[in-house]
Amino acid sequence: MDTIRDIKPATLEQAFDLRPINNTRTEKLPVSHNNILDTGDVKANLQILLDKKDYNHKPFIEANTQEVHLQHLKNECIIPVFSKDNEKTISHQEFIEISQNCIANVFPNHSISEPEIRVSHQIKGRTPGAIYKNVKDLLDHEKTIYYERMAFIVKIPAITDIINGDELSLTIGGVRAYNQENLYNKKTFEKFKFFVGFQNKVCCNLCVWSDGFVEDLKVSSYEELQSKLFQVLNNYNSEKHLSE
Repeated sequence: MDTIRDIKPATLEQAFDLRPINNTRTEKLPVSHNNILDTGDVKANLQILLDKKDYNHKPFIEANTQEVHLQHLKNECIIPVFSKDNEKTISHQEFIEISQNCIANVFPNHSISEPEIRVSHQIKGRTPGAIYKNVKDLLDHEKTIYYERMAFIVKIPAITDIINGDELSLTIGGVRAYNQENLYNKKTFEKFKFFVGFQNKVCCNLCVWSDGFVEDLKVSSYEELQSKLFQVLNNYNSEKHLSE
């Protein structure tokens, strides 16, 4: 018992064998917003996060359709022709690109969104070299596809209207359906639907409603389609539409 009473408690340095580190420098960090949490910055950043709250984006049309990109139509899809004279149709991607060019010319001071494209009724085929292959043996480059029906929209975010409490951007778009053409005959007029408005109801069978302007187009060439699109866009008065 006498021996226990003579034991002195160890210091932290002795208990953990702590020793000073030699040849070290200590530098004072500069005071900046990178080192010190500023409550004002926290509030500002929080507000930015609230402003950038993500909302689920809903496609403008869903039933029996799928989303594709313009590059897919341009690089991976064939272009149907009129079978009796082998004249090509105006392709989906051409319709979209002509529309984009016309919109950019009519609204030169506004930014335009990337097109949202929906397609349906995929038509499959194969290259002549794969005519005798089983389906499971087909390679990607031996398969061909195109879509019978296509609808697209682009938005002009700077032109908006409040409808039923929701802020809506001016929307421009078109619909094309190859089943409306007689592809087993010689080339003739091709049919398109083109619309401009804030509220639009679109179906891939060419049934389109808009609170703005809807036009049925029948054209025989790329140039004629471009001319008629310009005419539709120039006849549409967004300021008058907003004031109604």
